Amino acid sequence: MTKTLIGTPDPDQPPQPPLRDEHAERTILAALLHYPSLTAHLTAVLDSTDFTTAAHQQLFAAAVAARDRSGTTAAAAVITELARHRPARPDTATTTQPEQLVRDVAGAVPVEAMTVHYVAIVRDLAALRRHQRSTHPEGLPPMPIRGFLIDEDDN
Repeated sequence: MTKTLIGTPDPDQPPQPPLRDEHAERTILAALLHYPSLTAHLTAVLDSTDFTTAAHQQLFAAAVAARDRSGTTAAAAVITELARHRPARPDTATTTQPEQLVRDVAGAVPVEAMTVHYVAIVRDLAALRRHQRSTHPEGLPPMPIRGFLIDEDDN
């Protein structure tokens, strides 16, 4: 006896919202530049890969490198670090100058206590993005099928 699934694929699901919050990312980066007391917490909880844009990833990595090199995440030290690691031939994702990138982010400074809230947002969204990739190794989500099984005689 053979079992055969009779049915049709489910209708397309509504698009899922992107798993990112650029406002939270900019806020964290601004706090990193303005609140040196939070640097240890921010760098312990987050990694540069937790950010969704290449510019944010580079800025976070530069701030961590500046902290490791000079003990500060002040804007000038981060700009120097960004310039140091800038490729000779920049690609389209990194066309922003280091000074402009720091200026764009520096204006989003939150109250110091709110930064921990934004860190949790970015950390959790990054974890969801990683989980989403790991559950679908072929890159395709499973396709739910509605239907029923029927028995077929093998005679």
